Amino acid sequence: MSTMPLPSRRALSALLARSAHGGPDAATPVERALGRLHAALDAHEAALVALDHLEEALVAAHGHPQVPLPGTARGAAPVHASDTATIDRRLGPTPEGRSLKAELRRRQEIYRQAAAEAGLATAQACEAAAARELAGAGAAVLAVPACAVADLRVKLAVLIAAGEPGPADTGAFPWWCLRVLRADTVLLANDAPPRRSP
Repeated sequence: MSTMPLPSRRALSALLARSAHGGPDAATPVERALGRLHAALDAHEAALVALDHLEEALVAAHGHPQVPLPGTARGAAPVHASDTATIDRRLGPTPEGRSLKAELRRRQEIYRQAAAEAGLATAQACEAAAARELAGAGAAVLAVPACAVADLRVKLAVLIAAGEPGPADTGAFPWWCLRVLRADTVLLANDAPPRRSP
C-alpha cells in the first residue's frame, strides 16, 4: 500500500471548523483520529520551522556551499556551481576547473562540519519522523469506521486535504467532485438548508 500524502493544513482548515471536531472528548473513532491528526499537523509544522531556522542560520553563517563560475556575461547575475559535475561541464579538465573543484570541496566540508555541530541531521530526522507520523495520522482517519454522516464529512475533508494540490486546482477532477460529495453529507445530516435546483 502506498504512503498517504501529507494532509494540507490550509485545505483541512478551510473544510472543517477545528473546534467542532477531534477534541479530547470526541465521541466517535473518526473524531478521535482527527484529534490525533491535528496534533500531528502541529508537530510536523514545528519540526519544519525548527529545520528551516537551522538551515537559514547555517547559510547566514557560512553561505551556500558553492563557487562562482567564470565567464558570466557583463550585467548578468553570476552563475554558481554546487557540484563538481557542473564545474567539469563548464570548464573541463583545466587548471581553473581543478582549482574551483578544490575550493568547492573546501566550502562543502566547512558547511558539513558546521551542519554536524548545529545538529542538522537530527533536525532532518525529526522532520522526517514527524512527516511519517502525519501521513499515518491522516491514513488512520480514513481507516477507522464511520459512525455518523459527520464522520464521512471528516473523512472527505482529510482525503481532499491530502490530495488537492492547491486553491487553483479545487475545480479540477476529482477535487470538485469530492467537495460536492462532502457538501451532500452536510445536507444529509440536516446541517444546512436544502440546495435549490438551478
